[in-house]
Amino acid sequence: MIREGVWRRVRAEWERTGCDLIVAADPEFAARGKFSVSRAINNAVRVAPAEYDRFVCFGADMAPCPATVAWADAELDVQPWTLLFDRGTSVDEAATKGWAVAGHAYGHPEPELFASPCVGPVAFTRTTFDRVGGFDERYEGWAYEDVDFWYRLQRDVPRTAPQTYPGTPLVQFWHPQTHHDLSMDNPNVRLFAATWG
Repeated sequence: MIREGVWRRVRAEWERTGCDLIVAADPEFAARGKFSVSRAINNAVRVAPAEYDRFVCFGADMAPCPATVAWADAELDVQPWTLLFDRGTSVDEAATKGWAVAGHAYGHPEPELFASPCVGPVAFTRTTFDRVGGFDERYEGWAYEDVDFWYRLQRDVPRTAPQTYPGTPLVQFWHPQTHHDLSMDNPNVRLFAATWG
Protein backbone atom coordinates (compact mmCIF):
# COMPACT_ATOMS: atom_id res chain seq x y z
CA MET A 1 0.00 0.00 0.00
CA ILE A 2 2.71 2.49 0.99
CA ARG A 3 4.93 1.60 -1.98
CA GLU A 4 2.02 2.12 -4.39
CA GLY A 5 1.10 5.37 -2.64
CA VAL A 6 4.65 6.65 -2.94
CA TRP A 7 4.70 5.79 -6.64
CA ARG A 8 1.38 7.57 -7.28
CA ARG A 9 2.66 10.73 -5.56
CA VAL A 10 6.10 10.57 -7.21
CA ARG A 11 4.47 10.18 -10.61
CA ALA A 12 2.13 13.12 -9.95
CA GLU A 13 5.10 15.26 -8.89
CA TRP A 14 7.00 14.32 -12.06
CA GLU A 15 3.99 15.18 -14.21
CA ARG A 16 3.96 18.67 -12.70
CA THR A 17 7.61 19.28 -13.67
CA GLY A 18 7.00 19.44 -17.41
CA CYS A 19 9.60 16.72 -18.01
CA ASP A 20 8.55 14.00 -20.43
CA LEU A 21 7.83 10.92 -18.32
CA ILE A 22 8.22 7.34 -19.48
CA VAL A 23 7.13 4.80 -16.88
CA ALA A 24 9.48 1.82 -16.96
CA ALA A 25 7.59 -1.43 -16.49
CA ASP A 26 8.95 -4.96 -16.58
CA PRO A 27 6.87 -6.70 -19.27
CA GLU A 28 7.77 -10.16 -17.92
CA PHE A 29 7.13 -9.52 -14.22
CA ALA A 30 3.75 -11.29 -14.05
CA ALA A 31 5.07 -14.41 -15.77
CA ARG A 32 8.47 -14.56 -14.03
CA GLY A 33 7.57 -13.33 -10.54
CA LYS A 34 10.71 -11.20 -10.15
CA PHE A 35 10.82 -7.55 -11.11
CA SER A 36 13.81 -6.65 -13.26
CA VAL A 37 14.95 -3.04 -13.34
CA SER A 38 17.04 -4.03 -16.36
CA ARG A 39 14.03 -5.25 -18.35
CA ALA A 40 11.98 -2.24 -17.25
CA ILE A 41 14.52 0.35 -18.37
CA ASN A 42 15.30 -1.53 -21.59
CA ASN A 43 11.58 -1.66 -22.32
CA ALA A 44 11.17 2.06 -21.61
CA VAL A 45 13.93 2.94 -24.07
CA ARG A 46 12.43 0.57 -26.67
CA VAL A 47 8.95 2.11 -26.47
CA ALA A 48 10.16 5.72 -26.33
CA PRO A 49 9.60 7.74 -29.50
CA ALA A 50 12.60 7.60 -31.84
CA GLU A 51 13.25 11.33 -31.40
CA TYR A 52 14.00 10.79 -27.69
CA ASP A 53 17.77 10.72 -27.80
CA ARG A 54 18.54 11.01 -24.07
CA PHE A 55 17.20 9.43 -20.91
CA VAL A 56 17.45 10.33 -17.22
CA CYS A 57 16.61 7.42 -14.91
CA PHE A 58 15.19 7.85 -11.41
CA GLY A 59 13.72 5.15 -9.18
CA ALA A 60 10.01 5.15 -8.36
CA ASP A 61 10.91 5.81 -4.70
CA MET A 62 13.04 8.91 -5.39
CA ALA A 63 11.84 12.49 -5.09
CA PRO A 64 11.62 14.27 -8.44
CA CYS A 65 14.40 16.79 -8.99
CA PRO A 66 13.91 18.91 -12.12
CA ALA A 67 17.14 20.82 -11.39
CA THR A 68 19.09 17.55 -11.64
CA VAL A 69 17.30 16.63 -14.87
CA ALA A 70 18.18 20.02 -16.38
CA TRP A 71 21.81 19.60 -15.29
CA ALA A 72 21.94 16.09 -16.80
CA ASP A 73 20.42 17.33 -20.05
CA ALA A 74 23.19 19.92 -20.37
CA GLU A 75 25.83 17.34 -19.39
CA LEU A 76 24.62 15.03 -22.17
CA ASP A 77 25.38 17.80 -24.67
CA VAL A 78 29.08 17.06 -24.06
CA GLN A 79 29.25 13.60 -22.44
CA PRO A 80 27.81 10.20 -23.44
CA TRP A 81 26.48 9.50 -19.93
CA THR A 82 26.53 10.85 -16.40
CA LEU A 83 25.73 9.82 -12.87
CA LEU A 84 23.35 12.21 -11.11
CA PHE A 85 24.13 12.15 -7.40
CA ASP A 86 27.16 11.90 -5.14
CA ARG A 87 25.23 12.25 -1.90
CA GLY A 88 21.82 11.34 -0.65
CA THR A 89 19.36 11.13 2.17
CA SER A 90 16.01 9.52 2.91
CA VAL A 91 12.61 10.41 4.25
CA ASP A 92 11.65 8.38 7.32
CA GLU A 93 8.74 5.94 7.49
CA ALA A 94 6.27 8.25 9.24
CA ALA A 95 6.93 11.17 6.89
CA THR A 96 6.76 8.89 3.84
CA LYS A 97 3.40 7.49 4.96
CA GLY A 98 2.07 10.97 5.69
CA TRP A 99 3.18 12.18 2.28
CA ALA A 100 1.93 9.16 0.31
CA VAL A 101 -1.36 8.59 2.12
CA ALA A 102 -2.47 11.94 3.52
CA GLY A 103 -0.73 14.25 1.09
CA HIS A 104 1.32 16.08 3.71
CA ALA A 105 4.61 17.71 2.83
CA TYR A 106 7.40 15.28 3.64
CA GLY A 107 9.28 17.85 5.68
CA HIS A 108 12.98 17.68 6.25
CA PRO A 109 14.84 14.57 5.15
CA GLU A 110 17.03 12.68 7.56
CA PRO A 111 20.73 13.51 7.81
CA GLU A 112 22.88 12.56 4.83
CA LEU A 113 23.07 8.78 4.44
CA PHE A 114 25.89 8.56 1.93
CA ALA A 115 28.49 10.74 0.27
CA SER A 116 29.76 8.67 -2.65
CA PRO A 117 28.77 8.12 -6.27
CA CYS A 118 25.27 6.66 -6.57
CA VAL A 119 25.11 4.55 -9.74
CA GLY A 120 21.36 3.81 -9.89
CA PRO A 121 20.11 7.21 -11.05
CA VAL A 122 21.90 7.71 -14.36
CA ALA A 123 21.51 9.65 -17.60
CA PHE A 124 22.65 8.49 -21.03
CA THR A 125 22.15 9.12 -24.72
CA ARG A 126 20.32 6.59 -26.86
CA THR A 127 23.53 6.00 -28.84
CA THR A 128 25.42 5.20 -25.64
CA PHE A 129 22.66 2.89 -24.44
CA ASP A 130 22.69 1.01 -27.75
CA ARG A 131 26.48 0.78 -27.74
CA VAL A 132 26.61 -0.97 -24.35
CA GLY A 133 23.60 -3.16 -25.19
CA GLY A 134 21.30 -1.64 -22.57
CA PHE A 135 20.98 -3.13 -19.12
CA ASP A 136 21.82 -6.82 -18.67
CA GLU A 137 18.46 -8.57 -18.31
CA ARG A 138 19.96 -11.54 -16.51
CA TYR A 139 19.71 -9.42 -13.34
CA GLU A 140 16.34 -10.00 -11.67
CA GLY A 141 15.23 -8.82 -8.27
CA TRP A 142 17.48 -6.46 -6.36
CA ALA A 143 21.19 -5.69 -6.68
CA TYR A 144 23.97 -4.93 -9.12
CA GLU A 145 22.12 -4.32 -12.40
CA ASP A 146 23.02 -0.64 -12.04
CA VAL A 147 26.66 -1.29 -11.12
CA ASP A 148 27.02 -3.69 -14.07
CA PHE A 149 25.60 -1.01 -16.41
CA TRP A 150 27.95 1.62 -14.95
CA TYR A 151 30.97 -0.66 -15.40
CA ARG A 152 30.04 -1.22 -19.05
CA LEU A 153 29.54 2.51 -19.60
CA GLN A 154 33.02 3.19 -18.25
CA ARG A 155 34.59 0.40 -20.29
CA ASP A 156 32.74 0.80 -23.60
CA VAL A 157 31.84 4.51 -23.80
CA PRO A 158 34.19 6.40 -21.48
CA ARG A 159 33.53 9.99 -20.55
CA THR A 160 35.90 12.58 -22.00
CA ALA A 161 36.05 14.52 -18.72
CA PRO A 162 35.94 13.52 -15.06
CA GLN A 163 32.54 12.89 -13.51
CA THR A 164 31.03 15.97 -11.87
CA TYR A 165 27.75 16.37 -9.98
CA PRO A 166 25.09 19.07 -9.78
CA GLY A 167 25.17 19.32 -5.98
CA THR A 168 21.57 18.23 -5.47
CA PRO A 169 21.02 15.33 -3.05
CA LEU A 170 19.17 12.15 -3.92
CA VAL A 171 16.07 12.03 -1.70
CA GLN A 172 14.64 8.54 -1.33
CA PHE A 173 11.35 7.70 0.33
CA TRP A 174 11.12 4.96 2.95
CA HIS A 175 10.32 1.40 1.93
CA PRO A 176 10.95 -1.96 3.60
CA GLN A 177 14.56 -3.08 3.23
CA THR A 178 13.90 -6.83 3.50
CA HIS A 179 15.00 -7.52 -0.08
CA HIS A 180 18.50 -6.03 0.24
CA ASP A 181 20.54 -9.23 0.27
CA LEU A 182 24.18 -8.73 -0.69
CA SER A 183 25.26 -12.26 0.20
CA MET A 184 26.26 -14.91 -2.34
CA ASP A 185 22.76 -16.36 -1.81
CA ASN A 186 21.51 -13.59 -4.10
CA PRO A 187 21.83 -14.75 -7.75
CA ASN A 188 22.61 -11.16 -8.81
CA VAL A 189 25.64 -11.06 -6.52
CA ARG A 190 26.91 -14.32 -8.02
CA LEU A 191 26.26 -13.07 -11.57
CA PHE A 192 28.11 -9.82 -10.92
CA ALA A 193 31.06 -11.66 -9.38
CA ALA A 194 31.22 -14.08 -12.33
CA THR A 195 30.97 -11.24 -14.86
CA TRP A 196 33.41 -8.80 -13.33
CA GLY A 197 35.51 -11.12 -11.12
